[in-house]
Amino acid sequence: MTRTLPAVEGTPLLVAVLTALVLVALAHHTWPDAVPLVTLVPPCLVATTLCPIREVRLVFGVVLAYVAYSVVVGQGSWTRQLPLLISLGLLYALATSRASHGVATFAGDRMLGDLRTRLLKMGEIPALERGWHAERSFATAHGNAFAGDFNVTTRSRCGRSLEVVLADVSGKGQEAGTRALVLAGALGGVIGTTEPQHVLPMANEYLERDGWDEGFATAVHVCLDMATGEVLVASAGHPPAMHYDAGSGRWSALDEARGPALGFVAGATYPQSRAVLQRGDALLVYTDGIIESRVRDLDDGIDWMLGEAEARLREGFAGLTKRLVAGGRAGDEDDRAAVLIWRD
Repeated sequence: MTRTLPAVEGTPLLVAVLTALVLVALAHHTWPDAVPLVTLVPPCLVATTLCPIREVRLVFGVVLAYVAYSVVVGQGSWTRQLPLLISLGLLYALATSRASHGVATFAGDRMLGDLRTRLLKMGEIPALERGWHAERSFATAHGNAFAGDFNVTTRSRCGRSLEVVLADVSGKGQEAGTRALVLAGALGGVIGTTEPQHVLPMANEYLERDGWDEGFATAVHVCLDMATGEVLVASAGHPPAMHYDAGSGRWSALDEARGPALGFVAGATYPQSRAVLQRGDALLVYTDGIIESRVRDLDDGIDWMLGEAEARLREGFAGLTKRLVAGGRAGDEDDRAAVLIWRD
């Protein structure tokens, strides 16, 4: 049951939020390396949750004005601030949704549920070239309103390539929600706008530079060329992607090269594994909630997952991710997510 927070007096809260923004802006201007611009996000989150929409617009106007100022004085470029701007865009969309529904304030679960809906929309898989298919499924731990697992997806302008990033942010509920918001902004700012080999390094640089010191995040980046079937996979501390070869009838792990989790190591590299998806082949990426549990090791979880996948081969791949998420080894103890791409 969703609880509605008591109404908050607008003006005192607005003054508090603006004061916090001014203090953050002064600190950033004085110590730009120690106080990243992403520190502006928490006050904006408060405004999004509790302030009337007219005050939210004022708050976001102040933030955008300062971001523009920081770019003008040489403390960054618009490209460098794109992840932050995407995060702010998600928050503003939440505020407008709240206003359109006539809700004075968001309860925590309701806000996170709305945020999750918008993050999931960022990962919607577009229509693919003939002969190609993809699906995704998610489930939250203990039925929480928000999960730390999400994906970001884009298709190139020419329509030839598909890029997918599946991420797993540590924590659950509201704790994971704010971290996922920042990471979604970082990934959304680079996927599809830079060469595939630079996606994870740039996301890692953003998080490391902007003080990603709470928890951690793993991710796997997939870039598929639908004209040739070539697929490139890079991992940031994530479980290995699994490749099904229809010719041999076997699954194999694409784990030749893996990098560290995002935000941990400055200048980390993320080598790519390569495969070619022929007709009948498939590629599966997933989060650790599918294969990991307190009483069984990862190898056992992977064996279970591949057993489930092989059992459905005669029926086709459609619906496999839903089955894996529903039966994930972690059960309700952890978030679960899976993305599957296959070729007829």
